[in-house]
Amino acid sequence: MRGIRIIVAGMSSLLGDMVAQTLARKWRIESIARLELSRDLAEHLDGMVADLVVAERVSGASNGVTADLLTIRPDICLLELSANGRMAWFYRTGRPMAVLVDFSAQELIDMLDSGGVGSFEDGATRGNGA
Repeated sequence: MRGIRIIVAGMSSLLGDMVAQTLARKWRIESIARLELSRDLAEHLDGMVADLVVAERVSGASNGVTADLLTIRPDICLLELSANGRMAWFYRTGRPMAVLVDFSAQELIDMLDSGGVGSFEDGATRGNGA
């Protein structure tokens, strides 16, 4: 059984490490890549293997960069975390958006698990249908 592959985009090392430690409570993490949150993020993801992209939401509205990711890469799950750590938005193609407010680590794990993040452990996701 393989672990999940995570890309952390546009968040501090500390917050990224905290997310990784939280996810490691439930899943074995195969890899974590760190990228800058920029307009060319989708290009950087092209050809990369990822199950979950975690990005920081800097303002109250959804980030334009991350909003395009599910269109370009429908094979991934997207988790946006507010800069203050109080809110989380989870997106997966074909499923309704899930939102958490003032959540615990276990509530975050449960949301991702019910959203299908764990289902990636049994099969590869490689973008562009590969």
